Amino acid sequence: MKSKLLTSSRQSGIQLNIASRPLQFIAALSALIFVLNFTLEVLVSYGASYVHLVQVLCLIGILSAWVLVEDLLILRLHDWSPFRVLTFLLMIQLAQPILRMGFLAFDSQAVSSDWLPHTQEQNNWHYLFFVPYSLIFMGVHRSIVSLFTLNEKVHAQNTEKQMLITLNALALARDHETGNHLIRTQHYVKSLALRLRIMGHYVKELNDQCIDTLYNAAPLHDIGKVGIPDNILKKMGRLSDEEWQIMKSHATIGEAVLSSADIEFGGDQGVMKKAIQIAGGHHEKWDGTGYPRGLKGNEISLSARIMALADVYDALVSERVYKSGWSHEDAVKEIVSKRGIHFDPLVVDALIAEQSNFQEIANKYRDN
Repeated sequence: MKSKLLTSSRQSGIQLNIASRPLQFIAALSALIFVLNFTLEVLVSYGASYVHLVQVLCLIGILSAWVLVEDLLILRLHDWSPFRVLTFLLMIQLAQPILRMGFLAFDSQAVSSDWLPHTQEQNNWHYLFFVPYSLIFMGVHRSIVSLFTLNEKVHAQNTEKQMLITLNALALARDHETGNHLIRTQHYVKSLALRLRIMGHYVKELNDQCIDTLYNAAPLHDIGKVGIPDNILKKMGRLSDEEWQIMKSHATIGEAVLSSADIEFGGDQGVMKKAIQIAGGHHEKWDGTGYPRGLKGNEISLSARIMALADVYDALVSERVYKSGWSHEDAVKEIVSKRGIHFDPLVVDALIAEQSNFQEIANKYRDN
């Protein structure tokens, strides 16, 4: 069971341990540097000694270098574009005290009231310093706010992925078939979605993010079987009418289980949202004769329509203790015969175009 879970997790592309770094520390130091820069202007206005000004500039330089090092340590772990912007701003922040130190060393007259922002002297080069202090400070903190937002989003996504691992383990624990069934159907779903997009169908709904979400949600399509008693779920023979009604309830049970775990991370594009659609709708039929709600045509979510075909195909070609597996050709023939009855006609067309890929997936993840 553990190996099956690890395999499923890898196939889902789940990554854990997304570290968070002390952005608050960088924000606090940047604010302190801004205050020190402002203090430097005040010291100049009161005619502070050259030594005192150099001491303050050295402190600003050390703190600026410290902040830059902290930022580079984060950038090494998370190559997010806001970090690159922040790094650029922090480099400018570090360059300013170094440049000003150079001016002080070059021109001993620099320590005068000419450094004040409100002076009207003709030598205006000192204005290069005071205004950028404010601009850099605002830019740094704007970048940090963006990083806080991004960090929270990554944390939320990581939490959702860990939730998926737990739910996948639950699905595998109640899987009366094999863990490879979940992996195969996951790949079938992605193959169909990509083919539909290539054919020009449902292009808006099947962007890269949606297809990845669908791929990650697919293993949870039968999560509702956690609520089905073993004497029904594992029964070898034909189910009675009463038992069949209980078995069919796994669709609504799956919806309920996933809805209780639904964390609002990605809106309608979130993995949990897609998993709810799949669990509750993959037994609906195009002509409205499916269950649990008897939805018809486009009333059924696209993700559930794709999952329906992938699930049936795998059920047909897979060997079980109570049946032998069908050939690929017979399975495709059966599905084509249900085009517009059980299955979305466009999804069936996608299957016809992806036959070789389906066979490759079936062989690669064949049950042992």
